[in-house]
Amino acid sequence: MEMIRQKKISGAKLPPEDELAKLIGVSLATLREALQDLNAEGIISKRHGSGNFIHQSALTVRMRIDRYSDFINLLKDGGYEAKATYSAMRLEKADEIVTTALNIKPDSMVVVYEKIFWVDGKIAIYAQNRIPYQYFVQDIETVEDEIDLGTLIWQYCRRDLAQGIQEFIPTVLQEEDVELFGLPKGTPMTSWKETFYTLEDMPICLSWVKFNPVLVKMTTLWKWGQKS
Repeated sequence: MEMIRQKKISGAKLPPEDELAKLIGVSLATLREALQDLNAEGIISKRHGSGNFIHQSALTVRMRIDRYSDFINLLKDGGYEAKATYSAMRLEKADEIVTTALNIKPDSMVVVYEKIFWVDGKIAIYAQNRIPYQYFVQDIETVEDEIDLGTLIWQYCRRDLAQGIQEFIPTVLQEEDVELFGLPKGTPMTSWKETFYTLEDMPICLSWVKFNPVLVKMTTLWKWGQKS
């Protein structure tokens, strides 16, 4: 990565793999594993019979949601000093959207808490999470700082998270968002609804996330012709 960033490699291609392995001082197997990672991140493209092509363009892209699964690192990649704060947990009855998404009975109780991500004293990302109370094995309380959702689910529900599925929802700032983000009502913004699943493929958390359109400008990179 440093060699590519500092343009110590001339031309648009990396040297042959055996030559590059000797240059860096690693085994060919280790080098190929690293090249697979760089290919997945879009820093290079591997073409059988042609070699490994360098993409300087990928190095300048910020806030890539295909690269960062947590918001703190996403914001740091955008050049911010970021921190997160949490609300206390509370109980409420689930509405139809929540019961459908989490496959629970109507009027089931869910645990709700907010996680807010701050930069420069302003709210950059606002996330509201709902977890079925029926899965809790210990009393609810204030969430500890710096705890991630996977750790929280394990601590309170003794379940392992496996993945999340996001639905992007274009929207505008509502009345309740004006005070949160300090922006005019009706300002276009990105939001998403994400359902998290356990290893047993059970939906266990529904998260509604809103992004400050001034501070958070997310990007993504995809590889042409690559299926996975």
